[in-house]
Amino acid sequence: MENLLDLIYEHYTENNPVEKNTDAGKAAKAKEKELEEWLRRLDGMDRLVDDYVGDKIPLWEKIMDRQGTVCCAWEKTAFEEGLKVGIRLMMEVYSL
Repeated sequence: MENLLDLIYEHYTENNPVEKNTDAGKAAKAKEKELEEWLRRLDGMDRLVDDYVGDKIPLWEKIMDRQGTVCCAWEKTAFEEGLKVGIRLMMEVYSL
């Protein structure tokens, strides 16, 4: 069951996607490309492994997918904690 923070985060991300043409989006894409290129240069990264539906993909691609999942989890945590700080600030400002 989703809680209110999950719903707020879902709504926020649906309506505020990271655009590739923003400075933050460009920086994120550059770092992602840098990681991908580094992984592809490592020995054994072209070895095929199962993806989530049973198809075969290169190991580097599976690692990229997993790191994306980890980044999304941290992004959601940071969003929720920032929202909590904002709520606390408003409560203190208005002495609630």
